Amino acid sequence: MISIPHRIIDPGYQMTKLFDKIKKILVDELGVDSTSIEPTASFIDDLNMDPDDLAEFFTTIEDKFSKPGNKFEIPEKDADGLVTIQDIMDYLQEAGVED
Repeated sequence: MISIPHRIIDPGYQMTKLFDKIKKILVDELGVDSTSIEPTASFIDDLNMDPDDLAEFFTTIEDKFSKPGNKFEIPEKDADGLVTIQDIMDYLQEAGVED
């Protein structure tokens, strides 16, 4: 018998949804200029975020992607390697986070 998943998610669609949600957080919560936001943008070099901005961003990401009974956390050792928007999108996808 062949098992068919309940729902099939197109990885490209999922990444677009993640990008849109991350962009919204950056614009609404941190006041980043939306025209600067693209997957390859560096948080520090391109978006001019300082360490306090990054800490606030990662905390907001944790809050927005947590589910009741399943808190999503980004350990500091992982956060240090998240340099671009693409990095955080890949991290969220690898962690199995769904929008």
